[in-house]
Amino acid sequence: MFNIFSSYLNENFFNLNTKKIKKEILHIKSKDQGKIVSNYGGWQSQNLKKINKNFKSLFDVINKCVEEVEKNLHLNNKLSLSSYWCNINYFGSFNRPHSHPGCVISGVYYVSIPKNSGSIVFLNKDLDIFYHDSIKNYNEYNSSTWTIEPKENQCILFPSYLKHYVEPNLNKKERISISFNYGF
Repeated sequence: MFNIFSSYLNENFFNLNTKKIKKEILHIKSKDQGKIVSNYGGWQSQNLKKINKNFKSLFDVINKCVEEVEKNLHLNNKLSLSSYWCNINYFGSFNRPHSHPGCVISGVYYVSIPKNSGSIVFLNKDLDIFYHDSIKNYNEYNSSTWTIEPKENQCILFPSYLKHYVEPNLNKKERISISFNYGF
């Protein structure tokens, strides 16, 4: 048996000062009323294009991770950051299923992740399991969803076409992240 089509998830852990990054996100929030896209009940900043000086070290390491994925994708053209935005999910907040059309690689970096603040769930659009009760062990061939419980300082990259959502935050503390897109 061999794979004929597949998607990827690229996971990295950084050693960055999340307190400094969180402080900058809260500063941005104080000036930005936010927007509603896939978020329900939380705050999402406007799209940002210029890398904030307080996010430079973050995007330096993200860029290296994107370059590694680029190598595996064998692209003719180099990708660059299209946009990024900050997210704060309060108690009960979540993100509806969505994808990031018009981009190649999307990702999320987790700044502050209290327990039970919502996993990210990826959907397999091609798999409608009619033999669900017969599966002994789920894997990449028979799963209709793939769930990751995020951790602080974790960065996940994935194909922009991959539909995903974020479960509700069931913690009284805020869940804070930065999402981003890379394209041509």
